[in-house]
Amino acid sequence: MTLEEMQHVWSEMTEKIDEQKRLTDTLIINMKQEKFRNKISRIARYESLGAVICFLAALAIIVNIGKLDTWYLLASGIVVIAYLVLIPWIVLKKIAQMKRIDMVENNYRQSLIEFTKKRKQFLFWQRTAIFLNFFLLVLILPVSSKLLKGKDLFVEQSSVWGWYILVMLVLVIPFSFWGYRKYSRMTGAAEKLLRDLQS
Repeated sequence: MTLEEMQHVWSEMTEKIDEQKRLTDTLIINMKQEKFRNKISRIARYESLGAVICFLAALAIIVNIGKLDTWYLLASGIVVIAYLVLIPWIVLKKIAQMKRIDMVENNYRQSLIEFTKKRKQFLFWQRTAIFLNFFLLVLILPVSSKLLKGKDLFVEQSSVWGWYILVMLVLVIPFSFWGYRKYSRMTGAAEKLLRDLQS
């Protein structure tokens, strides 16, 4: 075998090895992308279920809006409807944006920067929802009372207010913070998958 033939064989082998490495890298990235999307999909399933419940509750209020016969009940109903529609819609939109990050098309750094930005936005809206839940708790009781029992809690003196708010705070605060920590860990695990691509 001549020197030129050896160089040619060596060059072919190098090309095949480089092609194999590119193929392996692409397969690894595709596997990581699938794991990444699965983690985000779990969050999407939880939030989608919550969104369906919120949308149905908003629809029930809209259908019965005529029963809210005072300006303050009507205003409370409109605020509750806005919350039940807007917050789930925004959160689902942020989840979809995280899920659309394409590790194959983007390079590692672009994917990580884009995901970190989307993750911060998603967690910001989760914190915002926790804060707004307190207002929702106060507004939904008179709306529910009027729609379900025909009673105006703003007019009737009732000890229900105090007990309701106490019970809901005891239930909602721990659940909200538990959910936030869970989502933070899940999105953190997805971010770790992106960081692992660097190695």
